[in-house]
Formats: sequence, C-alpha cells, structure tokens
Amino acid sequence: MAKISIKNKAKKSDIVKIKNDLIEGFVKSNNIVALKILFFLAYDNTKISHLVRVKLKTKEICDYCNINEQTLKRNIKQMQKTTISWTDESAENYVCLIPKARFAFDGVLEIEMFGEILEMILDVKSKYTMINTEQLMLLKSKHSVRMLLLLEMISGFDKDVPKLKKYTLDELNLLFGTNYKRLGQFEQEILKKSESDLNKFSTKSYTYEIMYDKKPFEKGRPKAIGIIIYLKDNIPTC
Repeated sequence: MAKISIKNKAKKSDIVKIKNDLIEGFVKSNNIVALKILFFLAYDNTKISHLVRVKLKTKEICDYCNINEQTLKRNIKQMQKTTISWTDESAENYVCLIPKARFAFDGVLEIEMFGEILEMILDVKSKYTMINTEQLMLLKSKHSVRMLLLLEMISGFDKDVPKLKKYTLDELNLLFGTNYKRLGQFEQEILKKSESDLNKFSTKSYTYEIMYDKKPFEKGRPKAIGIIIYLKDNIPTC
C-alpha cells in the first residue's frame, strides 16, 4: 500500500493541480470541508495502485483545514457517501470517494481510496486546474470557494477561448447546491457576497452580467434567464 508523506509541508508550494473532471464533481458538492481535505491530499505524488492507503496525522490535517477533530470525522463520513463519476473512452465510471476510513487512537487518520480517484487528484498530464490553496483557506463563504473553483476552471480555457462562462438559474442551483426560484435572489445571496469575498482575499475575481429574454410582442420588464461570469485578475485588499 502506498503512503502519502506530509513532512515539510510548509516548504511546498500552495499551488496544486487537480483534473477538471474532479473539480466539476466537487463544485457540485455541498461539502466545503471535503474540498479542503481533498486539496490537502494533493500536496505529494505517490505510487498509485488499485487501492491506496493514505496515512495522515489528524492534528496536521485539522490545522491545515482550520477545523476540529469532530468536524473532520463528520466530514470524512460525508465523503464516504460521495460518489465521483467520469467518462473515459470506453465507459462511464462511478467510484465511492472514500470506501474506508480509520481514526487510530495514536492520532493517525488512515484512508483507503481507489487508485482512480488519487490519480485524478495527482495527474498533471492532461487538462488541469491550478488552485492556490492558501487563498482558498482564507475565504469565508462556501459559495466563494465554489466560485473560485469555477474561476480557476475558466482561467484554464485555451488562449483563443473567451474567459467567461454562461449559466442559467437551474445550472447555478445545481453547481452551488441551492434552490433559488428567482435569479435576483441568487444574485443577492451568492453573486454579490462571493464577489466581495474574492475581492478581499483572492488574486482571481469576477464581474457578471444578467442575461434577459425580451420577446418583441411582450410588455413589461424582460425576464432574467441567466448570467455571464467574466474572469478578472484581482489585487486582494486584505
């Protein structure tokens, strides 16, 4: 079984590379601590086998993610209920994120993962998203974390592709784990608050534009049908 070393963690870069397939899956998740735990696993390369055993010091992962042990245990249990799916050339794949977890009394967390999942975290050969985890840990809102992941994905578009993304309200609810009935509610509760959070702490932020559907024969105000998110470089204010 392989083991991920977490020694000398402070000397490592806070930039980790994670495949976009996995990013998309986690953006749709409503578990932000699970995201932070995932990024913690991405610090080191390791030899991949079909089933990988990862050993982590409970205190170090709690300190890094700014959580207590009770929160860690609760989220590990939640991650055991999370299924990641992706499609390759021959099949659709569905894998449980953490089949087994063991909290030893000596302060060591032992996680068993399928090699396919760890490969998706560590693989830098195909398209990837670069995440600055130091900035991510500063964000206050779970929605800001998800927005940062979307912005990093947009940033990774090819040079000839505009750095923007269009979403309907249904798509936004799916991505952010919300259930807003009107786009105006999503704008007030998610877009404006995340924009403020990212402007304070992140080198990437965004502007947005509301898309309207106005039929020539209709009277009254046009209906808001979606948004366009524009990536922008940012100088953090904090």
